Amino acid sequence: MQRVSPVRILLTTTVLAAGFLFVATSSALAQGSKPLPALTQTSPDALTRALAAGELTQAQYALQRALSLFRPAQVAARYGEVKRPDPRAATLILRDLAIRVRYLSGADRRQALAILSRPTDSTPGDPDRYSTTEQTPVCGTNVCIHYVTTTGDAVATADMTPNNGIPDYVDSALQTFQNEVWANEVTMMGYRAPKSDFASSNNGASVSDDGHKFDVYLANLGDDFLYGYCTSDDPNLEQSSHYDFFDMSAYCVVDNNFTEPIFSNHTPLQNLQVTAAHEFFHAVQFSYDAFEDQWILEATATWMEDERYDDVNDNLQYLSSGPLRKPGIPLDRSSISQTDFHVYGDWIFFRYLSETFNQGIVRLIWNRADASEDTDLGGPDGEGPDDFSVQAVSRVLSSRGGFRSRFAQFGWMNRVARVPDVYDEGAPNHYPQAPLTDPAQTLSKSAPRRSKSPKLDHQTNAYYEFKRGSGFSSTAKLKVILNLPARSTGSAASVLVFRKNGSVSPFTLGITSAGGGTFKVPFGSGVAKVDVILTNASTRYVGSSCFSDTTPFACGGATPRDDNKTYALTARV
Repeated sequence: MQRVSPVRILLTTTVLAAGFLFVATSSALAQGSKPLPALTQTSPDALTRALAAGELTQAQYALQRALSLFRPAQVAARYGEVKRPDPRAATLILRDLAIRVRYLSGADRRQALAILSRPTDSTPGDPDRYSTTEQTPVCGTNVCIHYVTTTGDAVATADMTPNNGIPDYVDSALQTFQNEVWANEVTMMGYRAPKSDFASSNNGASVSDDGHKFDVYLANLGDDFLYGYCTSDDPNLEQSSHYDFFDMSAYCVVDNNFTEPIFSNHTPLQNLQVTAAHEFFHAVQFSYDAFEDQWILEATATWMEDERYDDVNDNLQYLSSGPLRKPGIPLDRSSISQTDFHVYGDWIFFRYLSETFNQGIVRLIWNRADASEDTDLGGPDGEGPDDFSVQAVSRVLSSRGGFRSRFAQFGWMNRVARVPDVYDEGAPNHYPQAPLTDPAQTLSKSAPRRSKSPKLDHQTNAYYEFKRGSGFSSTAKLKVILNLPARSTGSAASVLVFRKNGSVSPFTLGITSAGGGTFKVPFGSGVAKVDVILTNASTRYVGSSCFSDTTPFACGGATPRDDNKTYALTARV
């Protein structure tokens, strides 16, 4: 790929016959009628086949998938080849189990409750249960750290800075969760605090002025290839509770030292920091809607890592799995495996939104997704709006240019992601740039025309490049002829004009409502090449309800309406 010279580029594009679209989405479901969310997508194996064949219910599958986080050999002995889930998926796999325990009985139910129980519970079968008595928890204003100093879960007992009778690692954990993560995400950024666990049978027994404090347990997770996770023992998840909302309390477990080989990318403190920022934000999300779509839960938690710990940059590893390098995968596709980290790579979309507007736009999106009881954001009887993920994003953007316009801008920005002033950290951190869909084409006097007819799925972009060859006048223009699907389906197009002096000029192509248009862009002697970016920004799904659980996409698996659409493009000098 030809590298763009380090030049300044404005984020506002020139609009050629510009048009804007208000993106419509399905209505939010009425409170109390919302089905369970789709199960967390993982690599196909014996468990997914058993679920598809009807040999396991969803609740039984959720139990076995959760158990495979800790005891994969035990699950494989019963079902056949079972892949250990990606450790990053632990929180959502345990979320799946927590909200389905009500549908289990007998030994299955007892095993599920053991997996979900805290390290300090006496429940047999908990894979992270302390095998010794915990030390007195160390608490701040809002957070308590639980730990032990013997057995495999022990923290190092070194107590040097400060010399206060508390292991240094425990001091670091409290500093991280209380004074850095809570202070940033709740106090400064204004997110709702995690829901109180007052009603849980084991609630940590620590009380603040506002209720029970948030509990964090330090345990040896490295032996299970886990950094940390959050889960819930909220009694509202019991079938007998008749609770009609979708928020839940949470507690977190993180590794007791971050010294195993799997943690070698960063220092133990850095691993603790980004794990705390990510997992605590899952606890925050659960206070809005624990039933939300997987992609937005993981993408915004990964975005939060970098908002709090900007210099660690652990989330840069996921950019090659997201829209920057795989623009043909829909933004809202939920899937996690040892080779598929797209939901984490999606964090760049929220970085785009927060840099284009401000950091608070992500909180506005979660306010729209809110499905809790404790809210004043618009529903009857204190209910939240309960928009599903894409719907929440679309409604927040409806007064900010609209999803179609913004997703198209996101598309062309990803083609020049390393150019200064496109993304704040794009140039110094060498962000990957969106690849061309086909090899670049050179237009010349003898071959002045090329046509393309790709098929695009929803929330994807395609990139085509046309280089200036010989035989053209110094004032030549490139005529871009588009025959796209109707604008109401989310179709959009942009061009980037790369000049020989290193500057880049973006243009929005204002297609007609039918999806057509002919546009002329500079292609004279000062131009090196022109990129045409085609965008399918559809947020439409089949039917009026969600949670079909038949696809990995938003709204709990609803079927997209505008996939496999033909986008016809002709470039002619």
